[in-house]
Amino acid sequence: MESTTSSGKDYDYLIKFLALGDSGVGKTSFLYQYTENVFQQQFISTVGIDFREKRLIYRGDGTGRPQGVHLQLWDTAGQEKFRSLTTAFYRDAMGFLLLFDLTNEQSFLDIRSWLEQLKVGLEYNFIAGYSSELSIDH
Repeated sequence: MESTTSSGKDYDYLIKFLALGDSGVGKTSFLYQYTENVFQQQFISTVGIDFREKRLIYRGDGTGRPQGVHLQLWDTAGQEKFRSLTTAFYRDAMGFLLLFDLTNEQSFLDIRSWLEQLKVGLEYNFIAGYSSELSIDH
């Protein structure tokens, strides 16, 4: 994590995560729902790479000063033709969100190939199943 208070930013830490997974698994929808709190069911194919941002306050155990966290969540295109572009962003990421579609077993099996592409021992890797096709009653 990089601290940025000395540079006059309104946050203490900038954290970059890269979302990876097959095309159509819902990476864009997942990130949009997390950052905007709005469920977007329509399929929008990402061309190349895009990103969403979210600001959080980390209060820790309550004994220290609250810390401002700026999350950059990079959204990658899952199509094979964009792989060389998205791999260029791997080295700048602090962690990865590996997403698969709960209704598509192959997208889950393909997580292994995404992990193979990373070939780095980063501390922060998350795997999440997601589907914009499933309706859930609240």
